[in-house]
This record gives sequence, C-alpha cells and structure tokens, in this order.
Amino acid sequence: MISGRMAALALAALGTVAAGSAVQASQGSASITITGQVPLVCRVAVDNSASAMLSANGNKSELREFCNNGAGYRVVATYSKQLAAGRLIVDGRTIALDGSGEVVISDVSHAAATTRSIAIEADGKAAGSIRFRIEPR
Repeated sequence: MISGRMAALALAALGTVAAGSAVQASQGSASITITGQVPLVCRVAVDNSASAMLSANGNKSELREFCNNGAGYRVVATYSKQLAAGRLIVDGRTIALDGSGEVVISDVSHAAATTRSIAIEADGKAAGSIRFRIEPR
C-alpha cells in the first residue's frame, strides 16, 4: 500500500513533468488581451466673456466642444424668440435663426475636441439668450 505522502510526491512529480511539456509547447507564440471601459464624456462650453460678447452684435467668442464618443455627437443651440430672424455665425458659416428656437451647429461622426469661433447678428434687436448643448450619438 502506498502512503499518502508517497502519493503526493508522485503527483507532484507528474505535475512538474506535465507543466514542463506545456511550457515547451507554448513557447512558439503568446498573446495578451486587455479590455477596459472609458466613461463617455461630452461637454460644450462658451468662452467666459461670452455673455457680454454675444449680446453685442458682431462680437466673437469661442465655443469649445469635446466628446469622446466614437460614433460622434452634435451641438445644438437653443435661442430665445428675441433672436429669431437673426444669424449665428460659426467659423464663418452663417446659420439662420428661423424662429424655431433650436438650430444644429455641428454634426460630427467621430470623437473630437474642437474650438469654434461664434458670433450673433441680431439685426439691431434687443439682446436675447442662447444656450448650447452637446448630444452624443
């Protein structure tokens, strides 16, 4: 009869031989897979002095967009009725403020960080309000 100690030694020896074979067989290739999750972050901000600058016709400010969504995002401006019939100028491109209260400023199909030049032309009307929001796809 084999004692428990001898059986354990025999199994340990067998395991060492098997492990040595496995190491030799696997030395030809190796792979590592790393996965992770990054939180979705999207934000839009207007330059600190924008409230004064945007209320005056033709003065420019900066709009900063950041979104790490791989599918992209869009930036929407929501404006008050006082600005209807005015124009929003984004990077030299004129966008009519048609009275609907909302207009898409940018529609991007990938992650991005961008700074845009913005200005409002309100045709001499009293200053209104405008807000910007970013929507990931």
